[in-house]
Amino acid sequence: MFKNIQKKLLLENPIIWNTKLVPMLLIGVLLHLIFFALGYYEGTIDFTNQTKVDIEVSAILFGILLIILITILWLVHYFKNNSLKTFYTKSKNSLFYEWLQVFIVCLLLITFFVSFQIGEQLHHKSYYSKEETIERCKIISQADVFIDGYFKRTEIDSIASNFIGNSTKNIALSNQNQNNVEDVTETYAEETVDYSGFVYKDHVMFKNKKYDENSLINRQCFEFYMLDEAQDSLNNLEVKNWLFEDNQKEVKNLMNTYLSLIKEHQLATNLNVEKWFKITYNKPEFKDFLYIVPFLKEYETEDSYSYNSNYSKSYINHNNNKYSKYFVQQDVLKNKYQIVSKAHTNPFIEFESVLAYLFAALGFSLLLFSFRVTSSKSWLIALVSFGVLNIIFGVITAVLTSEMAYLYFVLFSILGAII
Repeated sequence: MFKNIQKKLLLENPIIWNTKLVPMLLIGVLLHLIFFALGYYEGTIDFTNQTKVDIEVSAILFGILLIILITILWLVHYFKNNSLKTFYTKSKNSLFYEWLQVFIVCLLLITFFVSFQIGEQLHHKSYYSKEETIERCKIISQADVFIDGYFKRTEIDSIASNFIGNSTKNIALSNQNQNNVEDVTETYAEETVDYSGFVYKDHVMFKNKKYDENSLINRQCFEFYMLDEAQDSLNNLEVKNWLFEDNQKEVKNLMNTYLSLIKEHQLATNLNVEKWFKITYNKPEFKDFLYIVPFLKEYETEDSYSYNSNYSKSYINHNNNKYSKYFVQQDVLKNKYQIVSKAHTNPFIEFESVLAYLFAALGFSLLLFSFRVTSSKSWLIALVSFGVLNIIFGVITAVLTSEMAYLYFVLFSILGAII
């Protein structure tokens, strides 16, 4: 049947027969289906964090080698019958149609990785619906407040900042030594002074009540891709209100729901709701609490953390924080759900990538077609001249230190060629 189709094309549409468009379309579609399947396999998320075989690099190398082989075989058959060099009768639009077919084949071949990415992302999205992912991310995000969330920087103390700034300036002008500068800043030792000279308050205000900067009230929720800035603020505000209103029921419900996710994904922890609540919920200041270790070294894979022999010990004593003996694989849970979150928010292919593939296919198809319509000698001279001009333009652009110079040179060269 395939030979009959080619024979019919030879008699009725020799351009399509010569470019081998039909068999190349079939090969291209098959290629994309193969890489879609490989991408779908790569998109497998192991929530238990066991070792997973990463095939992305291998798939890319395999794809490149396969494309090179297919392209060589295609060009051998395409260049075998060159009607342009045997003065075969052509219609006025045949050149454009032939180039367009070459462009389609080139585009189909070089975009194999797009199918890989689509397959991978579709598999990521298939685990949970968008609504369920948002709900689960919210639970993990809010639970981070009671595990190992970061503290938000407090407000700038404008009075102290101005005082230190003016005092430091006067000391510098009077050529006094550095010890005097340190004496000035010692007054504000309880407040944070950063390298810019700003002094930050050692407390936060929530509903007209003062809390220590290291209070749970100042802890922040983890930020997922699916939760925008407004949603993050609402989630964080909800936890703060629970603490402020001493709503122990909601806090325990959050802990219980979070631990059910840990159990669902067979992740490691030695926590239960009672223990967790006891070591973190220390009202009314919520300052004296124990930190939960957000990982377990024995259960981590190499891509999660880089450990040394004393990492666990140094982590637990980090910044004099009081880490407890309790742990939970929060880092794994955040990492895996961030992948699902990213899949639901990111497009399958970026606009810049679309342009890159189009320009690459355009350039490669013009390179092939120019070789077909000109003599080998002329094509080689043009190719060498193009390379030499690019080197010259690059050197001049570097000397002029102008980002637009190269673009102007190329435009003038094209205009000169047209004229």
